[in-house]
Amino acid sequence: MSTDLKKYVAIRYNTATGFMPSQWNGHGRANLDPVWLVERLALFDTYCAPSLEGQSQKDFTVLIAFDSETHENYIRIVCGCAAGIDVRPVLIKAGENYNVAFNAFVQSDTDAEFVLLTRLDSDDALAPTFMERVDFYARREIAKGEVNQQPLYIAFPHGQNFDAATNHYTQHEYPTSAFGTLVEKRSPSMNGVYCDEHTKMATRFNTVGAASKEAQWCIVIHDNNAANVLRGKPVAEPAFTVGRPGAETNARAPARKETTQKQMPQTSAKASRNAGNFVRFLLGRPMVLRK
Repeated sequence: MSTDLKKYVAIRYNTATGFMPSQWNGHGRANLDPVWLVERLALFDTYCAPSLEGQSQKDFTVLIAFDSETHENYIRIVCGCAAGIDVRPVLIKAGENYNVAFNAFVQSDTDAEFVLLTRLDSDDALAPTFMERVDFYARREIAKGEVNQQPLYIAFPHGQNFDAATNHYTQHEYPTSAFGTLVEKRSPSMNGVYCDEHTKMATRFNTVGAASKEAQWCIVIHDNNAANVLRGKPVAEPAFTVGRPGAETNARAPARKETTQKQMPQTSAKASRNAGNFVRFLLGRPMVLRK
């Protein structure tokens, strides 16, 4: 008999988490900045969405958390980027906790005995076998009765980086990477994969490391995220490639000139800003993908 398990990928898209884009003029709320949203759509559609489409197992649901004040047309377009994948928006009001919102959605969405949530950033990518490996470890530990006793955290230490400025890949070993999965019994009091920082999850829960000789995730390095730094050992052949066909860049995209704050130095390239989409966003019209 198959295990009663429901799988989710949880993405914090533009919830108010205190982030500050490196290319931002300082006006308004950073997570609702039109330029950031247009550029983030290009990154999500180019790198993250196709990695969801390419999973060898597709029996999962993607939950994308948006600030509740995000324009509905924008939300609709983002949720339509991953063809053939069940994607659901989760709207987060000011002051609400996105982890609580994810857990509440799960309670209303399924009656499965066990659930798992994998955390993923909207500008990064998963290897084609990622969800297949998640499924293997989750079902193995559930069958042992381990998850009945306490939640199980599945850590994925083996990954890679992709520098959008140079199209180069590096091998990245990161034992406490952000691409972890929490498996637990579904209940109103469940913890949720965003209950703590990813670096602390293995200290809170029973943890297994996903053994793999090849990278199972990829951090995309671009200059619209101040935290992005290329790490790891350069490799000639990556474990898997990221991006839709034609996504490679030959030159660094020009940065937006800052007017109210000192411009930060660039360390990598970002997805080129689409002027037409910026205008469409401001007018509340549907934007064009992969133009």
